[in-house]
Amino acid sequence: MTEGGDVQVYETTFIMDPQLLEEGWEKAISRYSEIITRNGSIRQLERWGLRRLAYTIEKRTQGYYVHVIHESAPGVPRELERQFLLDETCLRYLTVIADNPRYLEEMDKKRAAREEAGLVEGSEPRTDSDSFHGTGAPAEVSDFAEAGAEDVEAEQ
Repeated sequence: MTEGGDVQVYETTFIMDPQLLEEGWEKAISRYSEIITRNGSIRQLERWGLRRLAYTIEKRTQGYYVHVIHESAPGVPRELERQFLLDETCLRYLTVIADNPRYLEEMDKKRAAREEAGLVEGSEPRTDSDSFHGTGAPAEVSDFAEAGAEDVEAEQ
């Protein structure tokens, strides 16, 4: 499954040009998913959808957000970054190592609850007021921040 190196869990979020529309977004998502699955696996893929940007990027005020949690070899994030840089329709991207086990367990529980309730991944409605600043971040991000704060307090 992997070529050299230990498998780690990563979170990748990327923002695509809103002018691509559904067909273009799906092509890009499948292209990036293929890169990940060549040397790993996708745990969760969420389409956060079209959202207002915190600031203008390349004369755009909106972007199509996609969040992926994946297990892969260390070379995969480098290859994703290379592809993001080559892709003019990718406005921004970020990949981090998801190394908090409590956070990953919570994400799995929430995903199972959504599936049990019959919600399709990425179908949760978003509004223009949703953003990464303030309280508009997805609940999982807030939970992670709280879990991290508890860990820091416990270490002190």
